[in-house]
Amino acid sequence: MVEQNITVSEALIKFFKQNGIDTVFGVVGDAILPFVDALGKQTEVKFYATSHESGAAFMASYYAKLTGKIGVCIATSGPGCANLVNGLADAYFDKAPVLAITGQVQRKKIGTNAKQYINQQTLIQSVSKSSELVTDAANILSVVAKALIMAVSEHTVTHVSVPVDLFTQKVPNANFPEVAIKDSARWGSKYADALEESVMLLQSSQKPLLVIGKGQQAWREVLTNLAEKLGAGIILAQQAKGVMPDRHPLVISGIGEAYLPAFLNEVDCILLVGNASFETKFWPASAKVIQLVDNPENLDYLLLTKGIVGDVRQIMKVLSERLNSNRNQNWQDKIVQEKQNLENIIRVQVQNKTTPIHPAYLMTTLNKVIPEDAVIVCDDGGFIHWFDTYFQAQEHTVLVSSHWRSMGGGLPAALSACIAQKERKVIALVGDGGLLMSVGEIATAIKYQLPVVVVVANNHHYNLEKGKMESQGLIPFGCDLVVPDFAALAKAFGGEGKMVKKPEQLEIVLKESLTSSKPYIVDVQIDNVSLPFLQGGI
Repeated sequence: MVEQNITVSEALIKFFKQNGIDTVFGVVGDAILPFVDALGKQTEVKFYATSHESGAAFMASYYAKLTGKIGVCIATSGPGCANLVNGLADAYFDKAPVLAITGQVQRKKIGTNAKQYINQQTLIQSVSKSSELVTDAANILSVVAKALIMAVSEHTVTHVSVPVDLFTQKVPNANFPEVAIKDSARWGSKYADALEESVMLLQSSQKPLLVIGKGQQAWREVLTNLAEKLGAGIILAQQAKGVMPDRHPLVISGIGEAYLPAFLNEVDCILLVGNASFETKFWPASAKVIQLVDNPENLDYLLLTKGIVGDVRQIMKVLSERLNSNRNQNWQDKIVQEKQNLENIIRVQVQNKTTPIHPAYLMTTLNKVIPEDAVIVCDDGGFIHWFDTYFQAQEHTVLVSSHWRSMGGGLPAALSACIAQKERKVIALVGDGGLLMSVGEIATAIKYQLPVVVVVANNHHYNLEKGKMESQGLIPFGCDLVVPDFAALAKAFGGEGKMVKKPEQLEIVLKESLTSSKPYIVDVQIDNVSLPFLQGGI
């Protein structure tokens, strides 16, 4: 359809509507004022003004992860664009489709020493698949359409810079074609040999392990069938928590600094579904690794023995059909024993009512009170390892940064979950250091009446870094934090909150927070306990 007398700003919004984009995150600024003005003159595309551009980018990233739709964020030129980088990196490395649109200085000032000018394409290129500058109104729709198609089809980040004076220019003969988007993943014949060789490797394995780094709850039957055929225990990577219920008899939780199963070093073959960038450092070097991914770019060539690319669910079905049941009873007994050991460890922590509150006790208490249909968004920090072991996810949706792992993304990510799935309760699990980095987004939660529950694991330290430094014989310099009363801060913003210092208060306050219609911060004072399997490095 061709339309006359429409500005670049209006054309962008119409293009968004036509392609199902109804949510945009961002911060206003000089170089995008005409575009924000146009957003404010209509209601079909909702604009969420965040406190900081990094929050907008994190919200776009997690909106995409949770919904499968493209996330869109906008920012002004220069510092606004630069502030997007952290959240865009999260999306880029986790393969979340995100489109970033930033303003730029006037066309006549490009390449000069003008205020807030920088080559934004160079700035963004390391965290995006494409970054384009549009200088002619006639090209805006074709460039943005290309960026949208690439972002969705290749599960990546794309970026378009638009000079501020271009937003008000008329688009000559604005054409709005329907954009057909298909997933780029292909399972071609060149992977047939890898499939056959993988079947042989799995069939000969005596001590197999199934590691889930990607998936959906709808895959549970396929995953269970495959694990049972292999006679394998199941490990959930942090970003896959909730894909399988932790109480399933074959699931041995996650692995990491808080817990390592006794049998791990005996594993001779690992079938990895997706990626597990954090967990790989704990694997035995002698184990053969078969990786199933939906895109060749996701293959870990430093790790794998065989890689198969395509429809991962379909590949798992084919593997199940071709494998003969060949269980090693001794290995099965070890899996059962380890499951019992883990359950005993968790049972002990349920009763661990020490003061300050042990982080494992915090996680087991969360397990009692959080609704099974809730969305849980984890920031990065030492607490996530306790969560990985001691929180037993069932039907919960758990969202984690699997690769970039920036602190500070948890709160804005949780706000995007509140927007994307309004009918579900959303909990942000954050550390004190991470919350300090993005606490301004509480104002965003208040502005848009997003009833997020923020549970802060507060030990007044970067405790993970402190432990790593001490384990390497280093002085834990720079690891202590000065933190506010986060509960009082929530109230100052217009929300609700309580500080919890004693174990007997914890369940009561958590239940209260879940019934609140306002943003609520539960500031839990936890012990500075070290992780039992702490390792240095990345």
